[in-house]
Amino acid sequence: MKAEYVDHMGSDLSVVNAARVSFDKVSMWGNTEAIAEAERLNSLFMEQREIPEPELMDKDKSLIAFLAKHDHWTPFGHTALTLRMAAPIPIRTQCFKHKVGFVENEESRRYISSLPEIFFPDWRQSTSDKKQGSGGLVDDRTEEIATEIYAISTQVAIDAYEDLLAHGICEEQARFALPQGAVVNWIWTGNLMSFANFYNKRAAKDAQGEIQELAKAVGEIIQPLYPVAWAALTSKAHK
Repeated sequence: MKAEYVDHMGSDLSVVNAARVSFDKVSMWGNTEAIAEAERLNSLFMEQREIPEPELMDKDKSLIAFLAKHDHWTPFGHTALTLRMAAPIPIRTQCFKHKVGFVENEESRRYISSLPEIFFPDWRQSTSDKKQGSGGLVDDRTEEIATEIYAISTQVAIDAYEDLLAHGICEEQARFALPQGAVVNWIWTGNLMSFANFYNKRAAKDAQGEIQELAKAVGEIIQPLYPVAWAALTSKAHK
């Protein structure tokens, strides 16, 4: 299960200027002159001096905080981020429930017959609190037994899949035999607001443990790309 960076468009400044266009205004990075001077010296002396990271002016940081606090979401939509994702089928399904601002393309087992990776979870206890879904981790002995049961059952399913293909059954039907633990790969593109909405819901303490892990991996990719906007949009995620 993983999230990997592919591409992105825009920055914190993109969010600011999407909002400031309402007043026909444009902001610049707060340290634009320092960046330009470092680049000039590098060109002049053919050296690799450190280029400062772009920084927003305080007034623009305050604007982003205001937009997030009052749910003015459209300026955050003028961004785009593409990730390559991998997760077992039930977790993929939970991700795909987030539709607004997203587009996804996943691998199709109508056309491929390679064996899928099987996800092995850290087993958790059942709980009577169905809103939570599960309790703490099981003890070592139960972990061993559960893993053995799971490994046997998934191998039976994989063997059935291979047997169906060997008997000439088409890929799009043979895939019905695959287990829920089969890992699916997909390309996921969305704007900053859509990813923040996903993160806020799926990194929450009452979300399933596996998707919490995936949401946090997504957040670790996005945070350095849009540090001010991401912090403003996700500040309430764990409260």
